[in-house]
Amino acid sequence: MMKRQTVILGGGASGLAAAVVAAKRGDNVTILEKNDRVGKKLLATGNGRCNLANLNAPVYYGNPSFAREVLQNKPVSEVLRFFESIGLPTHADSAGRVYPTCNQAAAVLDVFRTQLDLLSVNTLLNVRVTGLRQQSEKWLVLTNRGDFSADRILVCCGGLAAPKLGAENAYSLLTGLGCRLITPAPALSPLETEKEPVRGLSGLRLPAVLTLCGNSEPIARTQGEVLFADYGISGVCAMQLARDAYILLKQKKAVQLFIDFSPTIGIIDQRMERLAPGSPYENEKAMYNWLDHRRSQFPIQSLLIGALPRLLRERLKETSFDKLPRMLCAYPLTLTGVRSFDQAQITQGGIDPSDFDPIDMQHRHLHGLHACGEILDVDGDCGGYNLQFAFASGILAAEAN
Repeated sequence: MMKRQTVILGGGASGLAAAVVAAKRGDNVTILEKNDRVGKKLLATGNGRCNLANLNAPVYYGNPSFAREVLQNKPVSEVLRFFESIGLPTHADSAGRVYPTCNQAAAVLDVFRTQLDLLSVNTLLNVRVTGLRQQSEKWLVLTNRGDFSADRILVCCGGLAAPKLGAENAYSLLTGLGCRLITPAPALSPLETEKEPVRGLSGLRLPAVLTLCGNSEPIARTQGEVLFADYGISGVCAMQLARDAYILLKQKKAVQLFIDFSPTIGIIDQRMERLAPGSPYENEKAMYNWLDHRRSQFPIQSLLIGALPRLLRERLKETSFDKLPRMLCAYPLTLTGVRSFDQAQITQGGIDPSDFDPIDMQHRHLHGLHACGEILDVDGDCGGYNLQFAFASGILAAEAN
């Protein structure tokens, strides 16, 4: 019997997982990759450690119900078994984030490349796909290096985030077939603020709670590490808020960000998590009590020594005692923008997944057309959720009959 011809567009997370599974099932698999090598973005994930998945409840946006269905059909336990089967041991940290046991993103890519070789997957680099055509029961993939016939196509091209790592705008391949595009925008990206409140703080890194408000209404809140920059703030804690910040700014709302330094001082525990929205001033009384106790022990000019970094103490040294509790629990910043796709980790928006079946990622009306990973309107929080969706959706598509 003739082997089924499977063509995968994109050699990123979802494409690599799909290629391995499809080849193991007996397909003749070809990967078409526009860059000079596969998996470039994988090497940069998790600060070079490659946060593969997360054992906690899914946290997704865009079309979260679709994402949940995909992960019900291919739960994290099965994704991890897939990695074990191809020779990659994994472990989870105390927060449920899953990494390769050796904590090296390069190991993930090495395992994938080895499997591609062992399974005789045809990997073609520097290929630009220009169009897709359905011909009877076959598909034709048009490229700058000729046309490829396929029984089915898996579109795993990713989104627009991190163009230096090979991101591309491949949405037209699917919109040309009638799929709907939700306008893409940066997500998990640093935040730009008015410059004066962050002047002199660039490079400062500390634990904090961030509350995002639109027209004075609390919208979202995160806790974790904040990194000050000359343009505003970064770090996972800030980047988790980029999606909501972008939407609020697009709606022309007055967007403010309040920084609570309570974790730095020790008033509350240091954690990394998304919190329910609430008043940015809820720790003000506790902050006042802490300062009042310090005032009975130290001179007024020494209240913050030993508790806050010097750069931040310098910024607050002219603040009167009666205003200091609020400044420490709700340091105000006015947001002016979200950093572009160049610094974003993921794309919000993309192809509307409602035309695709979460059982096998196949188009509901165009047999043999599948879409996986970041090209779809699904984006998750930091912590492995985005790679988990990419791997799960790629595996589901590859397993389809």
